[in-house]
Amino acid sequence: MQMIAMKYGSVPIARKTGGLNDSVFDVDDDTIPTQFRNGFTFLLPDEQGVNSALERALNHYKNNSRSWQELVEKVMRIDFSWDSSASLYEELYEKSVTRARSTRSPV
Repeated sequence: MQMIAMKYGSVPIARKTGGLNDSVFDVDDDTIPTQFRNGFTFLLPDEQGVNSALERALNHYKNNSRSWQELVEKVMRIDFSWDSSASLYEELYEKSVTRARSTRSPV
């Protein structure tokens, strides 16, 4: 659901759990490369966690309009298609086969 919402320009506010944890990366998390940061996350499923993420998102929207617009455009450009995933897997398999062939001892 979050991937469809992002395609239409919604910046996600999500709990870090399950598939959300794999697709929504906090804009304020310095441990994540900037190009992957695409939303606002919270860890615990409680009022404080939700409110913190909502406040950060609203502050970003109100106080950094240019940055917010860039974030909206970024989430709309993310490619969640199977085409993208499939080509990455294909590349990984090709590298594995090449590596296996190069380390195989001659018979």
